[in-house]
Amino acid sequence: MIKLVMAIFLLAAVGCASTSCPHTYDVSYMPEAEIDVDGEINEPIWNKAQGEIGFSFPWEHNAAPFTEFRAFCNDNYFYFSFTAHDRDIVVQEKFDTESVVAAEDRVEIFFACDDKLKEYFCLEVDPLGRVLDYAASYYRRFDNSWDLPGVRTAALITSEGYTVEGSVPLRSLEAVGLPPLCPGRLLKAGIFRADFNHGPNSKLQERWISWVAPAAEEPDFHVPSAFGCFRITE
Repeated sequence: MIKLVMAIFLLAAVGCASTSCPHTYDVSYMPEAEIDVDGEINEPIWNKAQGEIGFSFPWEHNAAPFTEFRAFCNDNYFYFSFTAHDRDIVVQEKFDTESVVAAEDRVEIFFACDDKLKEYFCLEVDPLGRVLDYAASYYRRFDNSWDLPGVRTAALITSEGYTVEGSVPLRSLEAVGLPPLCPGRLLKAGIFRADFNHGPNSKLQERWISWVAPAAEEPDFHVPSAFGCFRITE
């Protein structure tokens, strides 16, 4: 009986840790920390969160514009921020449906808990803080009716581009089958950015920025090789 209890405890503690993660980002667990989600990345707590700037154009030889991602969590929320340098911000004035975000500059976080992306969840935020969220399964089967309960986002357009802040209730992540975010946990995740620019005759040019370079010949973030892992650390 003792051996059985220990085995169950170890499985619960490991959770997604058995998933393959060649790239990891350390999400600091800070139980007392919180922020005002206003788009201004000015709280001192952000300096304690790891800054990730290793973003690239996987399908281009050019250097990608500066992008920085930071995240931390407490017992109730996963907090995240993006700083995106952008000389040509593309947003749509009319916002009648979430799908508008798909034709704009935006930053993106995908959450999953298995290597094969049998089920994963996507959050995309534009430079005005507007959200496109949806559930998905491999390959590119999207449920656009799905919403992430309780998510809060805000953004600011700056002289260098734009910034985004957000918070996600941990209970909302757990409700869709993702593991509790406790120290030692690994969570399969992707961090991305869509960089649109006005080309000749105002035709939009789409460029794709990723934290992990996917093993795909054509631009595509919806493949297992586009994901790394968030590692919850104390």
